[in-house]
Amino acid sequence: MNLKLTVTALACKALSFVAQKLGGGTDRPGSIALKVYPQVLKQLKYDGKIIAVTGSNGKTTTSNLIAHVLREKGYTVVNNAKGSNLTSGIATTLLCASDWNGRVKADFVVLEVDECYSRFIFEDVPVDYYLALNLLRDQVVRNGNPDLVFEKVADAIAKRPNCTLILNAQEPISMNLATKTNPALYFAMDKTERSTDHCVSGTHDCKICPHCFHKMDYDFYHYNHLGQFHCSHCDYQSHKPDFFGSEVDFANQSITINGTKVNVTYNTTFNMFNTVAAAAVCCSASGMSMEDFAKGAATFHVAKERLDSFQFDGRKTVCMLTKQNAASLDQSLSYVLEQPGEKTVAIYINNVLYLDYKDISWLYDVAFERLQGKVANILCTGNRALDAAVRVKAAGFGDDVLVYENDIEKTKEAFRKTKGDIYILATSAFGNEGKILEVLKDE
Repeated sequence: MNLKLTVTALACKALSFVAQKLGGGTDRPGSIALKVYPQVLKQLKYDGKIIAVTGSNGKTTTSNLIAHVLREKGYTVVNNAKGSNLTSGIATTLLCASDWNGRVKADFVVLEVDECYSRFIFEDVPVDYYLALNLLRDQVVRNGNPDLVFEKVADAIAKRPNCTLILNAQEPISMNLATKTNPALYFAMDKTERSTDHCVSGTHDCKICPHCFHKMDYDFYHYNHLGQFHCSHCDYQSHKPDFFGSEVDFANQSITINGTKVNVTYNTTFNMFNTVAAAAVCCSASGMSMEDFAKGAATFHVAKERLDSFQFDGRKTVCMLTKQNAASLDQSLSYVLEQPGEKTVAIYINNVLYLDYKDISWLYDVAFERLQGKVANILCTGNRALDAAVRVKAAGFGDDVLVYENDIEKTKEAFRKTKGDIYILATSAFGNEGKILEVLKDE
């Protein structure tokens, strides 16, 4: 028995228990454990397979969908469901799931991992399957551009040459992660009623081919630079998919994957697309049939922290967590524009105070101009409300549409100055999004 491992695991379990009782996060117990025993993750043993999920958008929901489907099939699963995806959060998840001898007794470990931290996590955790959903412009102050993130993810893959890659055949940056040594599977989705022949998003991160640096051509776009692509100068193009989503029915919430109809509980483009990715992981890692995947997916619900609906003053109100990510916010705008009736969009922005992360330049990568003539009001709130209001004014909106309020206690009255259904885009990067919900639900 490794006594130091045992003591560290027990201490992490105890600290995690206390943190849960106090309403704390899941990073601190693992952070302390790594300081006490820096090599602790290398000492763990696993009975089952390890699946890692990364990407600029969708990794929390997709990893939770994978874990849910595997559990519905009867497998035991360990996963960091709340998205603590840095090394310390991973340590908390794994140590709390291990026994006194450092063995994780589960059929599968499903880990959401941060793109930039995956290279550190892969040094210690023997990942069997690695799903890369996409690489988009995300928290640029922290991450830089997608090319820099690509290099860090590629570095992680190099540490696990036998790991199976699950790659997006319609995202030219992350698809380029394919190597000569790692086996790879690909997923894609057919053109839908929401697909466009030009990019309508505020960002487009792959206008040129990553191989030859000539202009990249697209047959259609799902969103941002995700779509069917090909380079006319070289042979780089969307790979033939092993898992293909088609017949997407947003109204009835279903998608057909490899010939099997899959009913889901959501109707957003990116979640439909990521469902295909989840199917690729579940079926390849466990050997389950598409029919079994469909049964599990039918009972999965996106966490309320990501999508919450309620009534405020008798008005339909939807809160969507988008984080400080232009691509994600653009997708939320697309969702709002697809909804019928009169509507108000609320942009709720906070700083991540403990990281001193105060950049709002990413708001200028969001295509707010698409809302022109389509919404009754835009409400800017949160402690960066005035910065958001400046961006909205730059998009051409006047005082007849724009409302702003940076005092959270006055948020209710600000909402009462608006009209129609309310769609709240909560764009804090890490937590504190619930403050606005606490205020509006306190009736």
